[in-house]
Amino acid sequence: MTEFVASTIINQPVNVVVEALMNPDNFPYWTTYLEKFEIIKGEPGEVGSIGRLSYLQNGRSYVMEDKLIYSDPGKKYVSEVTGDVLTATVETTLKSKDNKTEMKIRWSGKGNTFILKLLLPLLRFKMIKQSKKELVTFKKLVESKGADFVNSFSCNKQ
Repeated sequence: MTEFVASTIINQPVNVVVEALMNPDNFPYWTTYLEKFEIIKGEPGEVGSIGRLSYLQNGRSYVMEDKLIYSDPGKKYVSEVTGDVLTATVETTLKSKDNKTEMKIRWSGKGNTFILKLLLPLLRFKMIKQSKKELVTFKKLVESKGADFVNSFSCNKQ
């Protein structure tokens, strides 16, 4: 099992951060390689909701499923993310601090294929770096655009 934690402080109140986080259209603007996040069952933030994550990485496309398994609205969300080669639990915790929000992501996963079982522990530091970069991007977007990134851009994602 490979695990790591990444966090940041966002200069916005928790309600704005939650609204940005629960908007599936926002995810491609801050998540590396993600082309589209669509809810295929339920509503964002609702336990049991399922999202389809469509990625394009190095010319290869793949799809993963994101199932929300726990929700304490505005405070904590836990998802199981599964695909052909990987299964992970992603726990997102939000804490309000002086009209700012601490956002912490705990990732825990394992490879479903022999090669990824061997490689995943070696990729841990790269994954931490990527997660930190994504959180910085999310922070900048929430601080500058608020909760709706999509309508803040007039052209393709940056």
